[in-house]
Amino acid sequence: MEVHHHAHASHGKKNWKSYFREFIMLFLAVFCGFLAEYQLEHKIEGEREEQYVKSMLEDLKTDTARISRFSVESDSNQFKIDSLIQLLRRPDRHLYGNTIYYFARIITVPASRFELNDRTYDQMKSSGMLRLMTDKAVSDSVSTYYAAQANFKQQEELQLTRMNTYFDMTGKVFDGAVFQDMMEKYPYTYHRPDGNPQLITTDAAIINEYIVKLHYFGGMMLINCSKARQKRDATLRLMQLLQAKYHLD
Repeated sequence: MEVHHHAHASHGKKNWKSYFREFIMLFLAVFCGFLAEYQLEHKIEGEREEQYVKSMLEDLKTDTARISRFSVESDSNQFKIDSLIQLLRRPDRHLYGNTIYYFARIITVPASRFELNDRTYDQMKSSGMLRLMTDKAVSDSVSTYYAAQANFKQQEELQLTRMNTYFDMTGKVFDGAVFQDMMEKYPYTYHRPDGNPQLITTDAAIINEYIVKLHYFGGMMLINCSKARQKRDATLRLMQLLQAKYHLD
């Protein structure tokens, strides 16, 4: 009886070294993939951080321009307010109707509003992107700068309140038709009135009440002007810090 022997394919068994090599190769592949992904994400976040910082710098530049404009307008308006109060207190104020009407109307054109720009910061805060600023000095400075914004917004509201109170009192002293004739629509401004228009009252108590409202409005503008100049210094310091840390012009 013939016996047949079946040949089986001979496969060498893997030893522990082979398994270890395969594990190392797999681990390195996964780890390198992780590193590549991490580096890409880090690069993307770095670029995003720089874009936010550039945008914030633009906001800060806008702030410095607004502060400078507000300071100039406030100084000009303080001169007009001082002059207006002096003229109204004169016994011969009826001789200065032209200047009184002009100053009374022009001190709110423009309204010299004290307003700062926190667009980029609010965007970063609401989206959780403030975490991109990992430098503690930068992060703390930015947070401190914008935390003070709430106070300035309150100051702006107080000034608007004082201005509206002044508006409400103006109709008791001045002829509104004269103001209307003074208005230039394009561009929006006011010129001196024709002739020498008179106040609609000679009541000393009403005129004094008007002066008091004007005083409080001017006082609030003066306070905000002082705060704005202090804020300008803080704005410039933050700009310099951001430019230095991120190597931006």
